[in-house]
Amino acid sequence: MFKKVHVFRVKPKQELSSEITHYCVQYGITSGVIIGIIGSVESAKLNFLKQLPGMYETVEYTGPLEIVCAQGSVALKDSDTIVHIHNQLGGCDGCHGGHLVEATIFSTAEVVIGELEQQLMRYTDSYTGLNELNL
Repeated sequence: MFKKVHVFRVKPKQELSSEITHYCVQYGITSGVIIGIIGSVESAKLNFLKQLPGMYETVEYTGPLEIVCAQGSVALKDSDTIVHIHNQLGGCDGCHGGHLVEATIFSTAEVVIGELEQQLMRYTDSYTGLNELNL
């Protein structure tokens, strides 16, 4: 059950993931589901998990590209707010999806977060080497 649903905009030239984290800290959101993000980016870096434990390949994309869809979670790891987003970006040459590292907004990004009543927590998993949800 959602405690509250937050809807906000990230503006041109702002960095998407840091603005979402900033919003969550500002409004005290420590547990939530990123229901969706739509908009456009001028550039983005996506991570692709290639090997365990936690070995990623980072790929940079330049646009403008449309944010076709994005979802994720907001959780605490110790006292830090962790925003975890996977997204799909589309352009004339096709679509690219992966774990969002960073993205600079082109025109806008509309973000919808469902704040949860239960607290989501993360921990470093010894097998994956990643900050996994503790469920």
